[in-house]
Amino acid sequence: MPRFPFDESPDPATKDVMVEALSKMHRGGPPFQFVEEDGKSLVGCYAPLSYSPIITRQFFALAKACYDPEAVKPRTRELAILGLASILNVPYIVYCHRSCAHEVGITEEQYNEGLAGKVPSGLAEEEAMAYRLGRDLTTLQARLDDDTWAEATSKLAKSELVGVAHIVGAYRWVAVLAQLNGDDQRWT
Repeated sequence: MPRFPFDESPDPATKDVMVEALSKMHRGGPPFQFVEEDGKSLVGCYAPLSYSPIITRQFFALAKACYDPEAVKPRTRELAILGLASILNVPYIVYCHRSCAHEVGITEEQYNEGLAGKVPSGLAEEEAMAYRLGRDLTTLQARLDDDTWAEATSKLAKSELVGVAHIVGAYRWVAVLAQLNGDDQRWT
């Protein structure tokens, strides 16, 4: 029994908001499942999002901005998400972003290395830094240390560094929603 059945959602239009946003963010549609086979129920983080319509609309406005290549390069974005995924136990994020990473040229071997907590081989310095920041920012509990700051700002423009921070923050939110939904076993 799903925790968030779509037929109990307070506003069925949230599904339309998600479909429209995901189509724009992923140029025609995401390379992952976000709707059940029945075409009605939502999965992963999307199911609980359908229960907060006012936040869902703003969440996807923010998500589209975070996904804009002007905010952070797509490959940099996916490496930061991979860094986060190597720390958190959220199979739905791994499932979704494995295919997204492949679309930006991250190989299966690199993806598996990243999931194992190792900086994927063959990355440019700025890409390796994005991956490391994805890991560091996921567990950050105090001020970012000066050494990491100096290294990050030597490899990334400050605007790109902030873009990575937005992505990691957004995906921490996505992770909490997916964990709340509790259907992780099916994505492993």
